[in-house]
Amino acid sequence: MTLDLVARAATTFNAAGAVDEGLQRQFLQRFIDARLGVFMGSGGSGEGHALDRDELRRVYLAGVAACKGKVRVWANPPEQYSAKLTIEHSLLAAECGVEVVNIYALAGLHSMRPLPYELKAYYEEVLSAVNFPVALAAQPLVGYSVPPELIADLCRRFPQIVALNLTGVPDGYFFKLRELMTTDVEYFVPIAWAPHALHHGATGLLGTESNIIPQTYRHYLDALERNDLDEAARTYGLIRRFLDYVAPWNSGPTRWIKMCMRVLKLPGGEGGVREPYRLPPDDQLHSFATGLTRLGVPEIDAMAKAAGLM
Repeated sequence: MTLDLVARAATTFNAAGAVDEGLQRQFLQRFIDARLGVFMGSGGSGEGHALDRDELRRVYLAGVAACKGKVRVWANPPEQYSAKLTIEHSLLAAECGVEVVNIYALAGLHSMRPLPYELKAYYEEVLSAVNFPVALAAQPLVGYSVPPELIADLCRRFPQIVALNLTGVPDGYFFKLRELMTTDVEYFVPIAWAPHALHHGATGLLGTESNIIPQTYRHYLDALERNDLDEAARTYGLIRRFLDYVAPWNSGPTRWIKMCMRVLKLPGGEGGVREPYRLPPDDQLHSFATGLTRLGVPEIDAMAKAAGLM
């Protein structure tokens, strides 16, 4: 089996806090070198909620210029509270030349939870207007999960659905979908499900951690592909150690991603984050950097040495 990963890539800002396409291309080269795909403009790790339409356009275009023809370059527009806005954001991404647009369910603002007929109508309106390859996100990022029966029905009726992104739901959700599906799509799952889901039809992984350790993820996928389970388990242990370390800052992945970018001096690290996020004070960043160097992850050690931390 050939395994892939599509990462929700961070958006790079320069020291003045502006979107910087040159830094973005440098940052994306790390994914290209690791043969990993990217989602551009994500609401979480890509800070898409804090970008205006012009900035989103620039981010999409930078991703397409750097990645298209080399690795997957998809768009992950932030979730919206109406079909109209979802359509507008999806068409903007499509116009910029991305290959697939990820579509979320309605945003759960002010505790809004759509009733079944409302959610169905939302998807039908969006998918009737976005005649372009799309992925559907089942994760309850919006405050609720999309019923697998609805996703299977939409995939049957709208052939432009080419992939399903299944983070934030239990692995039983994936197996239920597999029973219901009558069409072929790609399934992207969190690393916690690997390798069992990958051996039951999943295509690859989703993972924001690959913003920082892309080569480690590629090594993990390569080990799974050649069925070297000992090496896969060893590498998974490294990834798990990293995830456990950044967990205290993971109420939103943007924060710890940008902390790593700053202390490891990765492209865009000086630009920091957009509000409402804030980077910790320098003393906390120093302590964070020291902890990174103690994890024993070879890829992090190499970056730390290049940044003068070791």
